[in-house]
Amino acid sequence: MGQRSFQEMVEEQKRGMPPVVKGDLIGKTVMVTGANSGIGYEAAKHFAAMNPTRLIIVCRSIEKAQDSINKIEAETGYKNAEPMALELSSFRSISELQVNALGPALHAILLLPLISKTANRHSVVPRIVVVSSEMIFFANIESDAIDATNTLETLSSQEYCTQEIMKDRYTLSKILNIMLVHKLAALLPNTTVPVALNPGYCLSDLRRKASGEEAKRYKQMEDEFAYTSEEGSRQIVFAAIGGKDEELRGAFTSYSKVCEISDWMLSEEGKKAEDKTWTEMLELFRKLDDRVPQIIDEYLKI
Repeated sequence: MGQRSFQEMVEEQKRGMPPVVKGDLIGKTVMVTGANSGIGYEAAKHFAAMNPTRLIIVCRSIEKAQDSINKIEAETGYKNAEPMALELSSFRSISELQVNALGPALHAILLLPLISKTANRHSVVPRIVVVSSEMIFFANIESDAIDATNTLETLSSQEYCTQEIMKDRYTLSKILNIMLVHKLAALLPNTTVPVALNPGYCLSDLRRKASGEEAKRYKQMEDEFAYTSEEGSRQIVFAAIGGKDEELRGAFTSYSKVCEISDWMLSEEGKKAEDKTWTEMLELFRKLDDRVPQIIDEYLKI
């Protein structure tokens, strides 16, 4: 699947989503970020039904997290969920890319000490699951942004935040998600499995700000072939507990199988962008949180 057309994406959507993977999560801890709605909430419900020892529901506020917990308990009977607040858009150094790409990256890095401790103490293989998108096949980071002194700052500059350019901003954030997973897989020990996934094109409030012809096009696509949030959430569950660790490590999954990423991401320019944005992210994170330098030195093989 190095490259694909829009029509191929539509045809795959119409074939249907594989059933949810099920397992026994007794003794396990699951943390779901963005679990107040959409595929995050539906994934949390699936995990709750598998009876994990701890299910941590992470939202932008404790109130939102607790609301989700109350609904999950009412629908599944699960009583061990815990709320946690995390505002992924709280830092201001980078705009627009931060919630979808930089926020989750910082969150993952800050969790590395706990993940490593869990792997060593309990002889388990934790997974870091990042939601990406099949839209990675339809855009890339422009060469002038890659060649700029700082690619992330360039992408967040006024010049790169025009209405036309912003149409691809969601896709670029999803490309960065996969690049994050690649770097974590390369730099973390085999006792941790980072994996990125495509949940498919789902009904979502992500497109709530669309208007005019764009809104009409989204509505037509949703009516024709969009999955429900529950169907999309099945791919989060698969990436978290399905497949084999050695196959999923550093991989991009779609429809419950490992897929090749886009030709551009596999190209020399794509690899250059991956290396450069990773370095820039770490430099930014070192400035944002004084825990990061020690975590990088201790847990990443740089």
